[in-house]
Amino acid sequence: MKQKLFNPVFLVLASIILPIAAFEAFAMGSIAASDILLALFAAVMALIIAGN
Repeated sequence: MKQKLFNPVFLVLASIILPIAAFEAFAMGSIAASDILLALFAAVMALIIAGN
């Protein structure tokens, strides 16, 4: 599981897709979904920083 989380391809794709998805959820009026997606984005950024 740890190898999948620290896979650079997963981290880069997640760091690109999650903020866009969060913005789209916010634009559609789903504040809860937007907050969850932004929290996931923060977790991915923490994994990237911890991996270095």
